[in-house]
Amino acid sequence: MPTHNPFPSGPWKRTTLLFLGHFLNDGFASFYAPLLPLLIDRLDLSLVLAGLLGTVRIVVNSLMQPGLGHLADRAQRPVLVVLGPVLTVAAMCFIGRAGSFEQLLLIMIVAGIGTAFFHPTAAALVGSVHHRSRGLMMALFSAGGTLGAAVSPLVIVAYAEKLGLERTPWLILPGILVLLAFALPLRKHLPAVDLKSTERIRFRQIPKRLVILWFVVVLRAIAATSFSNFLAVLVIERGGSALLGGAAISLFLLLGAAGGLAAGSLSDRIGRKAILLGSLALATPCLVAFLYGPLNLLLPLIAVSGLFVLSSTPVGVVAAQECLPGRTGLVSGLVMGLAWGVGGLALVPIGWLADRFGLISVMTIVSLLPLAAAALMFLYHEPRSGNDNAEEPSASIGLESVSVRSGTS
Repeated sequence: MPTHNPFPSGPWKRTTLLFLGHFLNDGFASFYAPLLPLLIDRLDLSLVLAGLLGTVRIVVNSLMQPGLGHLADRAQRPVLVVLGPVLTVAAMCFIGRAGSFEQLLLIMIVAGIGTAFFHPTAAALVGSVHHRSRGLMMALFSAGGTLGAAVSPLVIVAYAEKLGLERTPWLILPGILVLLAFALPLRKHLPAVDLKSTERIRFRQIPKRLVILWFVVVLRAIAATSFSNFLAVLVIERGGSALLGGAAISLFLLLGAAGGLAAGSLSDRIGRKAILLGSLALATPCLVAFLYGPLNLLLPLIAVSGLFVLSSTPVGVVAAQECLPGRTGLVSGLVMGLAWGVGGLALVPIGWLADRFGLISVMTIVSLLPLAAAALMFLYHEPRSGNDNAEEPSASIGLESVSVRSGTS
């Protein structure tokens, strides 16, 4: 019988290791945005092509995630958690050696595949058992990716400025070391494998509240992805330097990670809806202030913007998992992958509009999207049993049912 300890050792050890894997994967995957000004200058890229490259990685990632998440639920493939970062690290280490748009495109595709392998499988492992701190646990996992993406700009910009873009392949060495540090111990903390057959999910089984939540995530993803992708360019357009642009990306993501931990913990106490609605409503005025505020306040303003734009990320994932219990891999793929991928598709039209009407003017419209998402949250009805310490129902599949029955999580 499983215990009712809200802090069981198995899930926390597993989540800590997956935090490190998330840090590695998203850290390397985030090389593109801070290097974008240098890549634009070196390869003579337009903002449309720059947006297209960012979109390709996100779309490849997003289209694969739901299917891979369903595979994680049904067939037990935790090896994808390791294979994903391998592909991401191997691809992004060569970003500085890309000599053409086509080569950059290939790098983005491989990195997108790697991220698609990692995210839904890892999220399914994190959400493999219900307990009172599920929101905090998902926030810890999410913070790993956000911190990796936050540290990455400072590291890669400083590295490129000192040693040159052509030496980025050497970064594969620390990448391999971190990969081994999380992958080898993780084998001891995986749930027991159960290869029983499972039922297929049908569209009519998807609750309306999950559909609403999905659209909320899409709107927020457009804003978050657009700002993080063009942030370095925005800072330079406002009169800052490339290094200041990298620092802005780091602060945007660091505060998002810190806010995610606080939001995850609070959502365990006061509910997911309140946190999602509040953070989204506060995001819009902060983003507008960043776009039009004084130059000396750019960093604090973008930091606060990141706090509200990104802090609800883990809360949204847990809320979605609670809408469809027993399908954590599939649901994680839908909200972490497909929803963010649809948001990423907006980068191309945003880049196209920015080339014609100015980036700041276009991003002003984008900054209103979190407010629209907050308005949608009024239609969302939170499930009553969202924070219960209950076992998965008998129809639960894959990782979740195994973990609860075995008592190892």
